[in-house]
Amino acid sequence: MRLLRLLLPFAALVQFAVVSGCAAPQYQTNVSLIPPGDVQGRACVQNCEAKKIMCQDACQNRYQACANALEPQVEARYAEALTQFEHDLGQYAAALNAYEVQLSFAWFNSYPYGWGPYGWGMWGGPWMGPWPGVYYPPPYPVPKTPTRDSVRAQLEKTNCQADCGCLPAYDGCFVGCGGQRLSETVCIKNCPPDK
Repeated sequence: MRLLRLLLPFAALVQFAVVSGCAAPQYQTNVSLIPPGDVQGRACVQNCEAKKIMCQDACQNRYQACANALEPQVEARYAEALTQFEHDLGQYAAALNAYEVQLSFAWFNSYPYGWGPYGWGMWGGPWMGPWPGVYYPPPYPVPKTPTRDSVRAQLEKTNCQADCGCLPAYDGCFVGCGGQRLSETVCIKNCPPDK
């Protein structure tokens, strides 16, 4: 029995090693642009770059106008977030209280040497003790306090468009000028062995 208790942490470590060894590979795509070799093609690419800069500036201006228009909603949403936070904090306090009660009962009912509230062997003992032990998971994480900045960022993320498609348009223009767009997908983590 004591040997089994000693082997449990080792078995958990082996299981972790096996599971982490089976992690899925992660890949990243690298893009390289090769400009055209002739003068006319390079001039065309400069025109594409000017269009890309204009597109990005216009996109940024639209995003900023959208963010400014959301400013009156920030205070109302922030007040809602604070109310929700108070509710979540109350639930967390109740869960934490229940967790502490469970821990106290677990300690009361798990006497390692067999002496329980009703004498030897009634609630435990070397042969009846808690094996491998009672585990009560702690309550879920503490709720995060909302901030005006986090509320504003969430509103902007859901209501304002940050990507206007300027880069795909630039890539199409670049290729149309005679340039080449090469993409290569490479493994960056948990890579399979080369064959």
